[in-house]
Parts: sequence; structure tokens; C-alpha cells
Amino acid sequence: MYFWKQNILAVCIFLLVRRSSCDEVQGKSAGGMAELINTNITVLSARSIHMAGYHLHEIQHLTIINAPRLNHIVVEDLTKMPKLKSFYISQAPMLERIAPLPPLPLLRTFIVITSGLVEVPNLSHVHDSKRDKTPYLQVIDLEGNHIRRIPAHALRISADHVSLNLNLIEEVPAYAFKNAVISKLSFKGNTKLSQLDENAFAGILLLRQLDLSSTAISTLPIVGLENLQVLKIEKTPTLKYIPSIYDLRQLKEARLTHHFHCCAFAFPERHDPERHKIYEVQIAHLKQNCGKQKTSDTRKKRSLGAIKKTVKDDKWDYDDNSTSATNEEYGFKGDPDMFDSDSSEDDDQFHDLVEANSTKPQFSYNCEALIISKRTVECTPKPNALNPCEDVMGWTWLRVSVWLVVTAAVVGNLAVLIVLLAATSELTVPRFLMCHLAFSDLCTGLYLFMLAVVDLRYYGVFFNYAYDWQYGVGCKIAGFLSVFSGQLSVFTLSVVTSERWFAITYAIYLERRMSLSAAAKIMIGGWLFSVVMAGLPLAGVSDYSSTSICLPVESRNVGEGVYQGSLFLTNAVAWLTIVVCYVQIYRSLGGGGEKYGGRGAAAAAERRIANKMAMLIGTNLLCWAPVAFFGVTALAGAPLVDVSHGKVLLVFFYPLNAVANPFLYAILTKQYRRDFMMLIARTGKFNWLVEKYKLATTPPPTAHTNPSANPATLVPLVEYNRTQSQVSKENGDALF
Repeated sequence: MYFWKQNILAVCIFLLVRRSSCDEVQGKSAGGMAELINTNITVLSARSIHMAGYHLHEIQHLTIINAPRLNHIVVEDLTKMPKLKSFYISQAPMLERIAPLPPLPLLRTFIVITSGLVEVPNLSHVHDSKRDKTPYLQVIDLEGNHIRRIPAHALRISADHVSLNLNLIEEVPAYAFKNAVISKLSFKGNTKLSQLDENAFAGILLLRQLDLSSTAISTLPIVGLENLQVLKIEKTPTLKYIPSIYDLRQLKEARLTHHFHCCAFAFPERHDPERHKIYEVQIAHLKQNCGKQKTSDTRKKRSLGAIKKTVKDDKWDYDDNSTSATNEEYGFKGDPDMFDSDSSEDDDQFHDLVEANSTKPQFSYNCEALIISKRTVECTPKPNALNPCEDVMGWTWLRVSVWLVVTAAVVGNLAVLIVLLAATSELTVPRFLMCHLAFSDLCTGLYLFMLAVVDLRYYGVFFNYAYDWQYGVGCKIAGFLSVFSGQLSVFTLSVVTSERWFAITYAIYLERRMSLSAAAKIMIGGWLFSVVMAGLPLAGVSDYSSTSICLPVESRNVGEGVYQGSLFLTNAVAWLTIVVCYVQIYRSLGGGGEKYGGRGAAAAAERRIANKMAMLIGTNLLCWAPVAFFGVTALAGAPLVDVSHGKVLLVFFYPLNAVANPFLYAILTKQYRRDFMMLIARTGKFNWLVEKYKLATTPPPTAHTNPSANPATLVPLVEYNRTQSQVSKENGDALF
């Protein structure tokens, strides 16, 4: 009796456990969810799913997460899951390939992310089944794999969203999406994607949105993109050219990388003049045909109601030639209803997602009053103060003025360099410093010359070539010359002024003069400083490509703000140094001639020196103060002028020193004229000019030059101190 009681109890426990396990399996499959998480399976098959406790005929959503050993999928077994709607795999690094999927009538979502796929699986047969009443996929997501290629016909599908983001795709081959119908296609984050075949999207039946952000493409093919509505190519600095609005005929929104590309949509007549002329001819034909239709309608005495009905039903009355031209212009060739919702799929399914628009031309047509609605594209980033839709020199008078400034700067500084370098006399410290100053100012002239040439070459259509200029070698060279010349010029001017102050202050102490070797060491430091400051934007600190005038004016972070602030601070310190030194020089020279009893010669010399000092200080102030003021306001986040008006500063104030310095410091001095005449005399030409100069500069005969003259009188001792004190004044006059 006890034995039978134990057996009965064991049987009851067995039945309860079995019932519990059966309920658990049914519970897993009841919601249609099959999840394999942190699994060690190597092959995904019907057997492995069944061993996990799932009924294949009940599975609607199959999910595999973190399967480090999974390397093969038996795709034929997927047909054993007739209710399968979604297929999801994540974190399967050993899964490199998936065989072509068989027909899966109910499949709507196919996702394989952060795995090891090296090519796109062939999904073209997923909806080949005759039982499939809604042949489209909602999502195909292959993000974060190692995909390098897109096999032919792999994506011959109908889908709402196809994502190939964050892969290793380098090229999209021709006809990669032939016969596909896709609402949204994304290649975002494929940093190695640099080549799009010109027929990459050819043959695609429908494509509404395309995302090529964070790639390395330089151009965008136009074949197959006639019905594109949204284009995203953000964070893609390599993008050179954007197609015309007449090629992207349905485009409504564009999110791009460069400001100047949006100018193509704002000014289509300048971006593509030839296509714009064709467009204007077609519009003229429409207006002409509209006039004919209006006359015909008047003669037929058609009622207003009939006219409204005709317009409403889109019964176009103009001739076949006009219709053909218009359809070709807007990209509607062949059957005008090829994308209408009634022509293929069910209205309640795929087309609720894709929104296949009618293919009628994008303007309203009314013979009462022809209304041409100009198509606009919402484009970002919009042209701003740093990158307006204009030429390098925005105004005609500015374009003419810059050539005058360039001529004066280049010719003046070249003349100084040629004469000083060709002089046979001993190289002195002032001459050495003048050579450096002339070279730095010559670089400023060359910078403006490059801007003027680019402006002249791309006159009227600069934004079409803005990428080649701003991101090319030319703009980097121009920007380097600008910053280098500015820094070297202010440094050299400071050294020149300090040397003059030192020479005049210690005129009678020859051993305290600045030596040539000391000047050379100082200028080596100036060159190194200038090269470093000009080279930082090339190394990533600020950028010469932020604007068409190739100056580092954009401040995007603290480092760039510090860099730009240091440029302004350098100019401010240099100007203060020059002002202090000239004030000290003027004070050491007597300050007005009172020490010499107001004698006319001494007073005239002091006035002459004072006038030159004022001119030197004034030109430096006019050159640096406006640029520094507006630069500091821009750096503080409250710019008072944009780049268009800032170009006036660039032409008339920034190069002021480069134009004035060769005249103030060299050409107008006696030493330069002497060296220039010596150079002419060595050529053997223009002898009459040399003789005229000799006659003008030959002093009158004295007791030393003419012995027959009366002997020189002795200088009284009381006058000796006054004569010695005039040495500094004479040195100052000679230096200025």
C-alpha cells in the first residue's frame, strides 16, 4: 500500500512539472516573440530555435542579441516560420555573410546591426511569393557592420527605410538600386565612401530621401534623383559640387555642409546659366500658349465653370511640343502615372509611408492669369556674414580699388628691395631692417593680388568655384601670406623704431649702437614668431577656409578665440611700442627748438622730423585700429560689420602700411635716392638723370674743399657743447 502511494505521488509530480513546462513554452510563443540572448549557438536553424523551446509556426518576431559564435544562418529554415514579421540580430561579430533570403510574405523588418557583415544580403526575393499582398519592407537596417560592397540586385526591393550607416563602404557601383522603390536611403557615417558611380542611382523607381552625411564624396550624381525631395550631406567637407535645381526637380529640403552650396538653389540663373535659359524659354512658350488658349476660349465662349473644371482636372490644352518640353524639364518622361498609388501597390500599405506624389509639373496653370510659382528649396546652412552669395570683392568700385592698392604695394616694395639689395655700400642695420620690412609688406601685396585675380577670374559665379578656392592650396597660401606678413611687419616696425630711438638717444656713444649680428638674431626670432602664427591655422587652430578672403576670422572654440586674440594683442603691443619710442625720440631732439634759441634751421628740422613721426604713427594707427576694433567685437560675439563690408577694411586699411612704409621709410629718404642713383649709374643709362642729381646734391665750396678760400675760423668753446648736442638732431634728421 505504501508503495502504490509513492508511485501515485511521483506520477502526479511528473504531470505537474510537465504541465508547467508546457505552459512555459506556450507562454513564450504566445506573443510570437522568440528571443535568444547571450547565446552560444554557431548556426541559426530551425533545430536551434526549437531546442530553445519555441514553436516555429507561432514565431512572429525573431531576436538574437549577443551571439559571439554565430557564423551561419540557415535561411531556408526561415520559411518554416510562416508568421515571421521581424528579424533582428545584434552583436554577432562572426556573422560575415547571409545567403539570399527566400520568400517571406509577412516579413516587414530586417535588422542586422553591430555585427560582422561584409556585404549586403540579397533581399530581392523576400516578397516574390504570390501570396504576398503587401510587397514592401518597413525597415532594412544594416548599421554598424563591416560592409564593403553592395552586390548587384541585392536591394531590388520596396522599402520605406534602408539604412547602411556606419559601415566601410568605399564605392556605390552602377545600378546598385535598379528597380528598387525606396522612401529613405541612408549612407551616413561611411567615412570611406568617396566614389559614387554616375549611374549609382540609375534605374531606381522611386527615392524620396537620401542621406550621405559624414562621408567623403566630392560630387553627387543626378541620374535617378529626379524625384528626390530631401537631401542630406552634412559634415562632408569634401563635397565640391552640388547639382542644379533643374536636375533635382522635386527637391524641397537640402541639409548640406558648406554655405556656398545653398547659393546654387537661391540663384539658379548664376549656378547653371544654360539650363536657366532653357527654363525661361519654356516659360515664355507657356505664356504664349496660354494667350492662344485664352483667345480660343473667348471665341468658344466657354463658361467660367467649365474653365474651373478644366483646370481642376488638369486637362492641359497647350500643344504637344510645349507639353513635351515641360515634362522633360521637370523630369517626367514616359508614363506620367508610373508612380501613382493606383498603378502598383495597395493604397493603405506602402504608399502611406512613401507618399508618392503626382507627377504633374510644379506650377499652377491658369489662363486667366498665368501664375508661375517659383520653386524654393529650404537649404541649410544658409549663406551668412562670413560666406555670402557674392564674389570675393562684392562691389565694382572695390574691385577697381584693390588693383590700385596691389599695384602701389607691389611696385613700391619691389623697388625698395631691388635698390637696397643691389647697393654696393656697406650693409647697415637700418638697411638690413628695411629689407625685412619691404619683404613683409610685399607679401601683403601678393596676398591682395591673389584675391584680386580670383575675383576677376570667377566674376559673377564665384560660389560655383568657392570650394576649389577656399579649400584648395591657393587659399591656404594666401592666408599664410596675410598673417605672416602682418605679424612680421609689425614686429619689424617695432624693431626699426626701437633701433632709431636707441641710435638717437645714444648718438655720441658709438659702442652702444645695435650691431648687425644683434639685429639678425632679433629678426630670426621675428621670423620664427611670424611663421608659427601663420602656420597654426594650417595645423588646425582656426581655419583659412572659413571665408573667401582666407583670413582666420571664425571662432568656434576657446583655442581659436585665444589665437585670434593673440593676433590683436600683438598689433596693440607693437603700436604702443612705436608710439612710446617716437615720443621719446621727439623729446630727445629738443621738443620745439627752444634749446637753440628758436633758430630757424633747428626749428625747421624738428618740425620736419615731428611731421614724419606723426605720419608714421598715424598710418600705423589707421592700419591696425579699425581692423583690431571690428575684430575684437566679432571675437566678443557682437560683430559690427559682416565680411561684405569688412572687405573695405581689407582693401583700404589693412594694406595701408604695406603701401605707405616703402615711401615713408625708404623711397623718400636721402640714402635711398643716393643708392638708387648709384644703381642707375652702374647700368650706364640715363646719364642725364645722374648728372642732374649730382648737381643738385653737390655742396658749395668750403675751406676744406677749396684751399684758396679763407681759413676756417675756430669754434669758440662756448659753442662746442651746442654743436655736440646737435649731433643727435642731425642723426634723427638723417634717419627720417
